[in-house]
Amino acid sequence: MLLLVVFGAWQAVRAGIADDRRAMLEARAADGFLLPPSVTRTVRVSLHSPARITLGGGLVPERLDIFINARSNRFNVFRVAIARDDGTAALHADRLQRDSNGDLRIALNSTLLPPGRYVIRVEGFTWRGETVAAGSIPMQVVAGR
Repeated sequence: MLLLVVFGAWQAVRAGIADDRRAMLEARAADGFLLPPSVTRTVRVSLHSPARITLGGGLVPERLDIFINARSNRFNVFRVAIARDDGTAALHADRLQRDSNGDLRIALNSTLLPPGRYVIRVEGFTWRGETVAAGSIPMQVVAGR
């Protein structure tokens, strides 16, 4: 009987936590998860000599247009994945093609990702559909002021 009482109390606590979390997420959804960017910034990087990209940190949210120089005779189609330093996947775009300048273009809102260190991995698709690593670019997301 005691075990049943403990189990019932545990379920009540879990239900309360779930209700609080649901209320928090509904409030965030009502406010909007993403803030509209006020500033647009363009960054050009190369897979052969990647530079660290910094996103956010300003007083207002920004939109970051990333142009990745992906000129290659080996690949025509690419996969771009953004992951945290610990390996947790954040974003994934499959089957991207280069524009007429040979660049892959990605646009990010600074309120999309939580602050931390990230890696943008670019992989090319072979004619067999297999992916081969083409390069990686470090990225830092900084909290707004």
